[in-house]
Amino acid sequence: MKKEHKLIESVISRLLLKRVDECIIVAGSAEGEHVLAKSRDRNYHARVKIVRDLLDDGTEIVYFEDLDTGYAEGMNSHGLGVINAALSISEDENEVKGKVRSEDGPRMVNALQYKDIDEAIKALVGHKGGIKGHTFVGNPKSLYSIEMSSEHTPVITPLDPSTGFDVRTNHGYDHDGAGYTPDRRPADYMSSKIRKAQAEVELSDVNDFEEIAPSLAKQHFDHESNDNMLRRVPTEAGMVTTSQVAMHLPKKEFIFYYFPSECDFEGIIDKTPEDHDPKINVRVVRRDEKK
Repeated sequence: MKKEHKLIESVISRLLLKRVDECIIVAGSAEGEHVLAKSRDRNYHARVKIVRDLLDDGTEIVYFEDLDTGYAEGMNSHGLGVINAALSISEDENEVKGKVRSEDGPRMVNALQYKDIDEAIKALVGHKGGIKGHTFVGNPKSLYSIEMSSEHTPVITPLDPSTGFDVRTNHGYDHDGAGYTPDRRPADYMSSKIRKAQAEVELSDVNDFEEIAPSLAKQHFDHESNDNMLRRVPTEAGMVTTSQVAMHLPKKEFIFYYFPSECDFEGIIDKTPEDHDPKINVRVVRRDEKK
């Protein structure tokens, strides 16, 4: 029985190690206009769809949705967009293993109903307990960072895109004890710091919206290194970059990039009336990798 208990504990331990949610998010400006972008790392083969919907007040929303967890993020026809990177490092992948729907998707989609960015921020920190982690929310006139966790109250900070792109990964910025820390997870903490620094360097001279996501999909280390921005870690609990999203807020452009070896794109679901004239330009880009 002791051997069986040890085996069960070992299996549980390995599953817990798999429950990792790591991303790179950026906020800034391209040619003087506000943009958001994200690289999404998972430890499972993702299945994603894009949804276009029309709210009762005429607001159009577009978002991607993970078909296994229900996680979602996107923008609306007022030019308001939201993206998020986890700090708890366990709130998405465990839904896949346990078949439990994520609450973060509804939190993000709920915020897209608002035209006023202040109202969207209130919703992001208050609706269903608020979305934890790093969140960037912006519109054509303003960009904000929100950082909160289960143990840390929200810190809401206006961002200045004239100073360059703001980047967040999976360690605390306003809260030192949030996310990966050097005492609890030193290797993951260093990976988070290294990926953040690489993104800042790569974006330092980018002024073209079309170049933002490709700049976040580079490898400066060995192909399988956990420190790369584009990750292809082969171990059982290893992270892989499955997709990216970029949003041009004033132009209302939403670009979804996916890596077919790591992500199944299952189409665009248009819930709007047949006579609706789309306000948000949606583009889907398949990113085939060189072998």
